[in-house]
Amino acid sequence: MTAPVTAPAEALLALEARNRACTACPLRPGCTQVVVADGPLHAPLVVIGEAPGGYEDREGRPFVGPAGQLLDRILGAAGLDRRATYVTHLVKCRPPADRAPTPQETAICTDLWLRAQLALLRPRVIVTLGNAATQHLLQSHRGISTLRGRWYTYVLPGQSEPQGVPLRPLFHPAYLLRHESRLPGHPRSLTWHDIQEVAAALRGEQPPTPEGDLLF
Repeated sequence: MTAPVTAPAEALLALEARNRACTACPLRPGCTQVVVADGPLHAPLVVIGEAPGGYEDREGRPFVGPAGQLLDRILGAAGLDRRATYVTHLVKCRPPADRAPTPQETAICTDLWLRAQLALLRPRVIVTLGNAATQHLLQSHRGISTLRGRWYTYVLPGQSEPQGVPLRPLFHPAYLLRHESRLPGHPRSLTWHDIQEVAAALRGEQPPTPEGDLLF
């Protein structure tokens, strides 16, 4: 039997449809299509990257190239299913030559779309991949090497700090592809530790408690 579509899910589908027609920033004319998201409407885990690349721009889905394939393996290694995960980006259109999105482009896209996505999804855990997504959601200038390895709280609209969503930063899969070693203390082994913590939190085995103050 098919599960009924709830009001928040209907609202999310409508939001995604409006997002695909977005022309609010200068990126849209230079890309093939708006890459909104991939995954179920009731996903307990949301994964957020920076922006679509060439593979994503062609297929219309986030994280489908080599970095996406590695993301699938990272999730699978911890017993998490990509098909049960809602995956999206800060910015939904591919920047020219895969450059980093500008602060203005990021602000427009996240204010219009990402914050609304998260408010409707209300996930149990958020994972941010790499510097851009992590710094934006945490409003921090620190790098991913400093910010990973800890839990933080992302407060959705209408929430207070204790009610926020646990957020865990991970190294971006594209970065890991350039660093193949699995030695202890290396980005790949650190990512293994982080994703195991995420899986344990989703299973209810380990409370995702924020540790100390956020360093800006």
